Amino acid sequence: MTDFDDTIDDTADHTVDGITDAAKSVSELINAINVVLHREFRDVWVYGEVGKVSQPSSGHVYFDLVEDNDGDRQVLSVKLWRGVRQRLTPKMQQHDMNIVSGIKVRIRGTPDVYGATGQFGFKMSDIDPRFTLGDLAAQRDEIVARLKKDGLYERNRRTALPLVPLSIGVVTSKGSAAHADFMKTLEESEIGFTVTLCDVRVQGEGAAEQVAAAIALLDAQPHVELVAVIRGGGSRTDLATFDNEMVARAIAACAKPVFTGIGHDVDTSIADEVAFSWNKTPTACAVAIVERVSEFVRQVDGAAQRIATVVLAALANSERRIANAVGRLRTLRTTALEAAKSRIDLMASEISGFDPVVLMRRGWSITYNAEGKVVKSVRQATQGDDLTVRVADGSIRGTVVGTTRSPSNEQKTKEK
Repeated sequence: MTDFDDTIDDTADHTVDGITDAAKSVSELINAINVVLHREFRDVWVYGEVGKVSQPSSGHVYFDLVEDNDGDRQVLSVKLWRGVRQRLTPKMQQHDMNIVSGIKVRIRGTPDVYGATGQFGFKMSDIDPRFTLGDLAAQRDEIVARLKKDGLYERNRRTALPLVPLSIGVVTSKGSAAHADFMKTLEESEIGFTVTLCDVRVQGEGAAEQVAAAIALLDAQPHVELVAVIRGGGSRTDLATFDNEMVARAIAACAKPVFTGIGHDVDTSIADEVAFSWNKTPTACAVAIVERVSEFVRQVDGAAQRIATVVLAALANSERRIANAVGRLRTLRTTALEAAKSRIDLMASEISGFDPVVLMRRGWSITYNAEGKVVKSVRQATQGDDLTVRVADGSIRGTVVGTTRSPSNEQKTKEK
């Protein structure tokens, strides 16, 4: 260790004028340092992870470039001036990237000391997009491999999707275009959805932690049946949150189906890959949910229509059977009545043949003795008996003067 007291030689012949000649002003020292830095480190390449990012209205971008070696954190303050940013924007757009927290970048520039604050920093002049995209791809592959190894890659896709998911938990930034588009689609469906919103950052420092925590929170809500994770479009680096392992594991661990609607049409994030349902945009995500419920409604309507058709057919068939039965009954009734009438007529005809009145009209008569009893045999009458003979149109009174027996009757009497 250097002892600064030892560096001062009290015996040395230093005059005040000599000290004054050796001293530099603050600005002179800073300028001298910058001369050395520009000479020795001009246009040097440096890489690290983007930390905190600030984008004031001036158009400049300020961010920390961080290296963390087992807790030994080194930070370089980077300044991206507006003019340089405008020049680099086409290159970054071509590679679908942006300066956001959490990504690794390799940038070129020159270190310097800013005189107004005495802060050491780095003035950025260029960027290597291939470094960032290559690192993101490598990280993605590693994360996917770990998820598959731990049995989490397809876990959420094996969850049970409710038949009619009407209670939706939404993870997004409140008031964003993604939020508005999602809600508009649900409302226009005129289905009675219930939405529980978790307002989170979807980009930048701390976004992955917030998104993962929101998914776990909604998973713990008993009334939530489905979780939707949505955000609007952006560059690959803007969407880095959804390639974060923490978010992927939260989705995989969710006991409820997770639908993603992350606004990018070409590439899929790890969050998309592990989710139950991947949709290109927040609107498409809402449409998928609406379609699930609408399909159930269509099935119910179809079943109701089929039941109605079967019931109506059964009723029509029953009506036909009843009508046929009534027709048969009417026929049977008519036939039975006619047969009965014929039998009655026959019996009446037969009975009428034995009617004394009818017989008397034919010339028969009935004889009564004085006691009013019918005289059926000559043996019931003797000479001098008073008799009454009834004929069809009246009666005749008379006295028996004699009787004569029929020979046939006498023969029958003898045979007995």
